[in-house]
Amino acid sequence: MKRWIVYIAAAILFAVTPFRGTDIAKLAPVEVVWLTEKGGQVYLETDTGDMGWGMDVRAALEDMKAAAPGSIFLETADYLIVEQGREALLEQTCDVLRPSCMVCTAETMPDMEAVAAYLAAHEPQITLRQWQVEHQKLPVLRDLEGRFELIAE
Repeated sequence: MKRWIVYIAAAILFAVTPFRGTDIAKLAPVEVVWLTEKGGQVYLETDTGDMGWGMDVRAALEDMKAAAPGSIFLETADYLIVEQGREALLEQTCDVLRPSCMVCTAETMPDMEAVAAYLAAHEPQITLRQWQVEHQKLPVLRDLEGRFELIAE
């Protein structure tokens, strides 16, 4: 009998509590993330044009979310490109991006929209999880005047 009272109370509470879902039109699904450090600040930019900076990756992400016109959805990111020499920043991304996110490095930030299409056809073979466990050498993305090349070293 007590169980039924709990179920009824929960149903009433659920019925009167307004459900606030996420408006799908406001989501900004991200496919590619650029990661670097400038002047002691971590810098993130996405293929959707959103950017943020802060003392670490989390702070940069919060800054990005605060400035974005929609809801940043990094859970959809398939590719992470980190500036060469800044690979140590990858440790901070493990809690932010999916473990299956594929990782490579580049000397400079490429055209993010163009590189998304390229990486979809030529995927880096190292995931964030693999890098975290094995610390393998990352493939290098080269931008050759608008054409890309992914080199496994």
